[in-house]
Amino acid sequence: MVDLHDDPIELVDSRHGTWVERYEAERGRVHDALAAAGLDDSIGRVEHVGSTAVLDLAAKDIVDLDVVVADGAVREVARAIVDRLGGTRYDNHDGWNVVPRRHGGQRFNVHVFAESSDGWKVSVVTRDVLRERDDLRAEYESVKRRLAGETDDLGEYSRGKTELVETVLDEARTGEYDFGFVVPESA
Repeated sequence: MVDLHDDPIELVDSRHGTWVERYEAERGRVHDALAAAGLDDSIGRVEHVGSTAVLDLAAKDIVDLDVVVADGAVREVARAIVDRLGGTRYDNHDGWNVVPRRHGGQRFNVHVFAESSDGWKVSVVTRDVLRERDDLRAEYESVKRRLAGETDDLGEYSRGKTELVETVLDEARTGEYDFGFVVPESA
């Protein structure tokens, strides 16, 4: 069993190249597992998200993937990932399940989102804006480092980043970005 709260909130300097390679390998494993389960046709997209997806950004050594699937397929897809690859399924709601897992010493959080969910859109927008805006990336890292020094509670750590994520979403709505979808109103 892999618990979302097992790992301490500990930031490491960017290992972007390594994290990208590990994301690509995990994406392949997830795709193969879902194909073997007959669920690959439900996959809309798979994205490397979170701080490990942003060059030169310190992060927890956990690679996050958003697996975007057809509405109504979230639970079935998340169960198939656990059954075929291992991990623990957290059933948040119909539109989002998360499967934390380990493979080859690397921790992954596989977020399975319904296509209609705003959760994956917030992740993609945040990643893309932080890739483009050095100032926001530096501010985001500063906030993360402060929070990591203040708490070991994952919920508190995540909530502490919300105000800055809202700033990033505002930038995405007013800047010259083309995401191919409407930027959510809030995180």
